[in-house]
Amino acid sequence: MPTTGDDLAPEIWLVIAEEVVASDIYSKGRLRSRYMAVNRVFFNLYLDTVYGDVQWTKLDKAMMKQLKRLQEPVIASHVRSLRIHAWFIDYLMKRDAKTILPSTIPGRIMSFFTSNAEAHPANQAQSKLISNISSKAIMDLMMSAIHNMKNVIEYHFELRDLKLTKDSSRFLVAARQAFSSSLRKLSVHTTIFKFESVLALSDFEHLEDLELYFDYQCLRVHEEDAHEASKFAESQVLKDTIVPFINRRKDRLQSLTIASYSMVDLSNFFESIGPFSSLRRLSANICLDTKQLSDSKALTNFIHNHRNSLFELDIRPRPPEEDFVDADDTARRRKESWVRIQKALLGNRDVARSLEGLHISIGDLDACLALVDRSSHSLSHLSLVDNFLSFEDLKRVLNLFARNPFRLKSLLPGLHSLVLLFEICSDCADPVFNVQDRFFKGLRDAASEGRLDWQVEHITVIQIRRPIGQEDAELLGVPSTGGYTDQRYMDAISSTIHSVKSHKGIHWHRQLPPRRINSTPPRPPR
Repeated sequence: MPTTGDDLAPEIWLVIAEEVVASDIYSKGRLRSRYMAVNRVFFNLYLDTVYGDVQWTKLDKAMMKQLKRLQEPVIASHVRSLRIHAWFIDYLMKRDAKTILPSTIPGRIMSFFTSNAEAHPANQAQSKLISNISSKAIMDLMMSAIHNMKNVIEYHFELRDLKLTKDSSRFLVAARQAFSSSLRKLSVHTTIFKFESVLALSDFEHLEDLELYFDYQCLRVHEEDAHEASKFAESQVLKDTIVPFINRRKDRLQSLTIASYSMVDLSNFFESIGPFSSLRRLSANICLDTKQLSDSKALTNFIHNHRNSLFELDIRPRPPEEDFVDADDTARRRKESWVRIQKALLGNRDVARSLEGLHISIGDLDACLALVDRSSHSLSHLSLVDNFLSFEDLKRVLNLFARNPFRLKSLLPGLHSLVLLFEICSDCADPVFNVQDRFFKGLRDAASEGRLDWQVEHITVIQIRRPIGQEDAELLGVPSTGGYTDQRYMDAISSTIHSVKSHKGIHWHRQLPPRRINSTPPRPPR
């Protein structure tokens, strides 16, 4: 019997789809809609690329069109990741409250005149954007779409200042029930007091990746007693609600991210959670000063207790929450808070060994290098931030990865992608001959002398001067005002290192499977 396309395995059709996308210069990295009719594999692949990642972050025509399409169960079943920012729901609820007709005659007269007044120019764009759709109608549409999403594995929700009304609470319950059995990753942004409305102890039993962001709790009064009472109440909620939720899933969690913008002391929190038998990644973006981490051993002991399972460690100290003096003073206090954690980590000889990913602030350079050296034989991802290294300091870092004296080729022989950041020295006597010029001169010399055997395929060069995208900034661990990509130097590297295929080093990193730094990287887009 002759073989037809329907006889081919789905895996073969996926390879064919990759080749179609790679050969189509107008595809923007995804399968185009005209291929949907080829067969069921292409049909499903197209819906996966269009509706696989749904973001409800801004109420505009595009979101309303998407909401309408997601009322169809077939389409909604292709959603794998859902991200919701609830600010626009809060805005609509406040707007709806203002449009309720007053019960008194004078109030109705005043509402007549104010309703006919011209909107402030700053609000005209929002009023056109939102139209006349009520908050209840929007939430009904969203709940209907969520009910059809049977295969969501990632849920990102930013509750922020959304008031917990009857309708908003009904929406939160609907989301919990819809994703309870399928969800593998949960990310929640809200104040500690509101976590109970999002997290139910019995929901999300199969979580493997948990991200909790504790937002700052605003107070109507600023007396010291009020702040202390609020901190005490937050610590109780942590103990009674959030800690039990985490500990109930301690046998399954592989990745835990804690970011705190609250004033609460997190020492008891770290002492109360775990141990996690399968924890592979830990990320902490918190204040490390004595006010918000009174006992440094709480964090370092937590890391020590999971030393045998951790593959990736990410610690990013936040500026201490004290009266602002100037940027230098804030940077100094931030560095001091991290140095005390560095020294505590070094006190445990078997901490931070055999890590594959390490992302930390430099703090004290000697202590930083000592930590990096513990995993120099196994590291595949290293990010050192919050300081600019001199060329001699850079040599010290690179020498951790080589038994021989400093050589450019000693930098991670298995390198596949490379992102370089250089500072622009506007006050240098000779700005043309700056750090990156010296680096590329050394690169050319090493290549011509046969001392360079890199097989790097994807590169990005960034100069620290102008803003870069927020996503790139978060990935690289630099401020969003950090820098911009420089095509000249990427061309220079490409002409020197002939294995380079693209200037998409950052984009390639985004394609890595999250939290699976042991796995084989996927094929990067061309």
